[in-house]
Amino acid sequence: MVEKILVVSEREEDGDLFDKILANRGFQVEVSPPSRQVETMIVEQEFAAVLADYDLIGNRAYKWIRLIQEDRSKCCIILYGEKGNGEKISEMLQAGAYGFVPRSLLPERIYDTVVGALENRKAFGEILAMIEELREVNERLELEKQALRSKNRELSFINRLSSEVSYELNWDNILPRIVNAGLPEVVDAELIAVLFRVGSEWKLAVDLLKKRANEKTLEGLKNNIIQEFSLLLGEKVPAREVALCAQKSNTASSTASSGYPAGMPCAVARGCGTQFSSAFLQEVRSSVRNSRGVCWLANCIWALTLAGKPLGAFILVPKERRPLSDAQKELISTICNILAMSLKNAQEYYRLEEMTITDGLTGVYNHKGFISLVQRELQRAKRYDKPLSLVMIDVDNFKAINDSLGHQAGDRVLQEVACCLKSSLRKTDLVARYGGDEFAILLPETETEKAEVLMKRVLHALKNHTFLWGEEKIVVGISYGISSTSDFDEKKNAQELIRKADCSLYYAKRSRNFLYPAMAKA
Repeated sequence: MVEKILVVSEREEDGDLFDKILANRGFQVEVSPPSRQVETMIVEQEFAAVLADYDLIGNRAYKWIRLIQEDRSKCCIILYGEKGNGEKISEMLQAGAYGFVPRSLLPERIYDTVVGALENRKAFGEILAMIEELREVNERLELEKQALRSKNRELSFINRLSSEVSYELNWDNILPRIVNAGLPEVVDAELIAVLFRVGSEWKLAVDLLKKRANEKTLEGLKNNIIQEFSLLLGEKVPAREVALCAQKSNTASSTASSGYPAGMPCAVARGCGTQFSSAFLQEVRSSVRNSRGVCWLANCIWALTLAGKPLGAFILVPKERRPLSDAQKELISTICNILAMSLKNAQEYYRLEEMTITDGLTGVYNHKGFISLVQRELQRAKRYDKPLSLVMIDVDNFKAINDSLGHQAGDRVLQEVACCLKSSLRKTDLVARYGGDEFAILLPETETEKAEVLMKRVLHALKNHTFLWGEEKIVVGISYGISSTSDFDEKKNAQELIRKADCSLYYAKRSRNFLYPAMAKA
């Protein structure tokens, strides 16, 4: 059956582009202007997808999303446009739109996006089909009470899971949500885990349920999982780049609701609870494979796949390694479909969120992103009783550069200063453009003295960097001020940290001696 695509646009070139890309690959493309007729077409005709020009329809997309949801239509909405409002588009994705494609990237992305949307639709259809099947079983098999109770548990779990995770955008909380939805009640497992990436960092969340494990066991388990997922992915995922977060739930509705502390490398479950069997521990620590070269974990890991692309993995080790029944395998397949859709939504939301907190000129965090980061890092510093330093930087005589060489030259200077800052610092340090010609650097787990050492590296990098505008060499210097949570005993908050660094910067510019520690003058 030929899939029908509705294009909502007034641009003739849009219809031509989609016809060229999609019609030649087996889709039937229809084009309509954004009139009331569109709503009738969505309800009465079986379109696989609606491609809508966001610049043209704006908030009308909400109405169409609700219309599709109320009609239980399998149609999906894909938005495209010049740039779009990041926050608005994020809200639409949460409401049910599949994705947003910038107009400039339509030729490269629209086909893959449509295919992904149809995969999404297919997966959601499987969920609805399973729910419908379970409802019919409930009506037909009244006499088979044990099977009925089992199916009802699975149905309730799927409904709860779908409600818990379908639009969960913070995947640091995903495993507690899976456990809270009741997975341990429908599948008897020794441990449950999810491997995922939102942004650039891979994370492995592990729930030990009622078991105990030490760091060596958890590290071995992590290596096993990453090794098997790398085979599924077709490329190696370095174990050192995967953050491990572990918890131990006593029941399906235990402390899992608290989630994992962001950035916490590993919370090892100790104390009460039974130990894993010696055979299990031996397999974990030695990465045991059978005579065919298959790892013990191979039948316990499932790729979270959308449009043929593995996005992450779901891991479930059955109790005593019992083989899963066909019904349990079907259930896990449905779980993976739900998780894959949720993960894709979280990744898209993260990408759009990054757009709203990134400075368009320099590529570092903007002021909004900086405020969010300083609050997050300050909370982390308090939680783990670690120092946090802040450096406020001002480019010297920047107005003179703009006045003499023009604003484009000034922009180039800011870009190159940002590059020098990033290249001089550690991977964990965070650089932001605070505003105008001011930058800010957050240095986690760093005291004032170490911050001074790092800033000497920055000064050295700037001194040895050649700033050119055409054939004109530009002399660029900076002034900076440092504040650190380790330098003051009063209440530590973001405003105070910024104020002290700003005061240090003020005195540095006033004296031209570059640095005043926060305690000295603030």
